[in-house]
Amino acid sequence: MSRWCTILRVFGWRSKMTIAQMAPVITRKSLENTYRYGGGVISILLSAADTGGQFSVWESVQKPGNEPPLHVHHTSDEAFFVMEGTMRFLVGEEVVDAPAGSVVFAPRGIPHTFKIKSEYARAITVCTPGGFEEWFSTLGTAAENFDLPEVVEPFSPAELPRMMELGQKLKTEVIRPVEF
Repeated sequence: MSRWCTILRVFGWRSKMTIAQMAPVITRKSLENTYRYGGGVISILLSAADTGGQFSVWESVQKPGNEPPLHVHHTSDEAFFVMEGTMRFLVGEEVVDAPAGSVVFAPRGIPHTFKIKSEYARAITVCTPGGFEEWFSTLGTAAENFDLPEVVEPFSPAELPRMMELGQKLKTEVIRPVEF
């Protein structure tokens, strides 16, 4: 996808000033932007590259059994829009069940995680600033279809070094698995 940028003249007291205007982006879920990860499929709908780093958006469709451990993003906020199913979130000290139609905000610096509490869940996540979507494109594998796996396998301990290295790059700290 090519990126177009328009330079706009800003009128006012500094009439010679210009700003770069991002071009609109229209995208949708496809196999080209979808990865198998964590018991489901993650489709990166808008990447940091698409939004000048301002934010990223992805759709996740997951089955229970391989949700993330408690973790903290030191430089990014996440908002989860639960579209189908039910998810249980732990954000800081608060536990909340989030059925379809719920929105959960996990601010930067606050440990959080979630569990899928239905047969599957579909959510849209907005991350600001963008960049964390690299986690899925790096640690996931290219999806060949949108089907959910029959059996969800836990993460292998062999994956931990790659996760820790990428976590340092993305300023995300994995704390520990938790039951809630």
